[in-house]
Amino acid sequence: MADFGPEPDETARTKEREDWTQSQDTQERIRAVITGLQEPATAATIADRAACSTNAARKHLDTFVTLGVVRKRVDNRGARYVRNEAYFRWRRANELAETHTIEELLDTVAELETQVEQLQQQFDTTTPATVDLPEEATHAELEDRLETLSKWETLLEALDRHKEAIRMSRHESGKLPA
Repeated sequence: MADFGPEPDETARTKEREDWTQSQDTQERIRAVITGLQEPATAATIADRAACSTNAARKHLDTFVTLGVVRKRVDNRGARYVRNEAYFRWRRANELAETHTIEELLDTVAELETQVEQLQQQFDTTTPATVDLPEEATHAELEDRLETLSKWETLLEALDRHKEAIRMSRHESGKLPA
């Protein structure tokens, strides 16, 4: 695995943060933070990452909740926000539908299906989740297998996005979805 260079010094990080806050408005910074969320976060955490006040973060987060970009979870510890994966999946499919013809999407689906079928034959199963990792495998063999399974998952996700893009394109063009 590639090593990354040394961590930037504090001055470089401060300069980068200043440039970001000057080139992006608060809503754009909050959206960027939401996009990168891997786990639920409080408004204060999001505000800190977006370099804004907690009140400003709450205001924009409420808008993003209304739009379906983020979901708000309230429990005994308070409110936490988490990105809405369904929105981001839809967005990726919508971008594909807007930038590709149905024919291009169908060609890509055929290519993806071929690659998925090859992996299904290679592992003699229908999904990567059902593939066992051999106990006798070396570290390098395990790493290779895990990388292949990860690529398989990525192919399945791309296949779903492309199929959804086809449905969207057909709907937009007045044709009935298949």
